[in-house]
Amino acid sequence: VRAGGRGDVTETHKLWEVTTGANVTSPVYHDGYIYWASDKAVQCCLKASDGEVVYRERLPTRARIYASIIRAGEKLYVTTRDQGVVVLAAKPEYEELAINVIESDAGLVNASPAVVGNQLLQRTDAFLYCIGE
Repeated sequence: VRAGGRGDVTETHKLWEVTTGANVTSPVYHDGYIYWASDKAVQCCLKASDGEVVYRERLPTRARIYASIIRAGEKLYVTTRDQGVVVLAAKPEYEELAINVIESDAGLVNASPAVVGNQLLQRTDAFLYCIGE
């Protein structure tokens, strides 16, 4: 939706519309692209200018995803409930850099991580972790 206007701007300010989305997670915008992981574990990237689908890739889990994607630097972090955190390159091409799993914690992950300086805070059903310097 184009910013500005008054009243109902549904028709006059709509730039584009797509039916691909997510019921639970929120997207992140970076360098002209919109990234998100749907609650059905599909990683998506759209071109923000026109809504063109750049990629849709299945993530390495069959569980639903409840945590929103985050960006830190040139990396995207997609937290799955049961298979760890998938680290992707923050670019309009699906590139999986790593999958990080805390093997000593079998709890599910439902919360979005938070970035504080050079640290990543991640909460499971059982613990709160601080990862980084």
